[in-house]
Amino acid sequence: MSSPLNEPTPNAPPLGVVPMPRWSNWVGCARVVIAVLVLAFTAAATAICGGYTGFGFALFTSSATLLIFVYYYVCLSYKPRLYNRWVILGLEIFGVVFWIVAFALLADWTAFYNANNWWLNYYDDNYDYSWEYPYTNDKSRHSGRLGGKYRAAIGLAGTAAGLGAVEFVLFAVTLVIFGLSLHKQRQEARTASTAPAATTEPTTSTVETKDVEVGQE
Repeated sequence: MSSPLNEPTPNAPPLGVVPMPRWSNWVGCARVVIAVLVLAFTAAATAICGGYTGFGFALFTSSATLLIFVYYYVCLSYKPRLYNRWVILGLEIFGVVFWIVAFALLADWTAFYNANNWWLNYYDDNYDYSWEYPYTNDKSRHSGRLGGKYRAAIGLAGTAAGLGAVEFVLFAVTLVIFGLSLHKQRQEARTASTAPAATTEPTTSTVETKDVEVGQE
């Protein structure tokens, strides 16, 4: 969304593309990379531990972020008529809100299952989780601390939570910059629309003054 892509074209909207600094291109690329990583890590954790609310929310948010990038790329590079500054503002707000919820849910899940006293209990060809070692007197069942792939899943979810926090910050930064640029663009458009009227008034009064002087002579 940076200014090099904001060249005026015949298909551009009336007020044109909202100008953004060049470094916003790098921020956009970073957001895509982080979204892909969060999508991959969360999908892996889901495959190991099953579905949780935080996992589903993170998968949706990261997928939506990739679709947002595709929309930005298409409307800025190929289809200027698809560009709508209010849609983009809404998408940036969406990113801020959904990413803060996504990384919070992932962080909460990771903290809950990362405790050292969580155990995985095996019994009757099945298993469940417990907070303590509950079956010390039952020889038909055995337990063990969470390890192996389950610990890996917790690590993946924690990494996804950290990346989600970074993604939230990036969306917040671009939202602020885009909002300021949009406000500046609207102010400049309002000033440009009122400027001709302001310049014609002195000219009219000058002509009237000259007519009065000629009449007096």
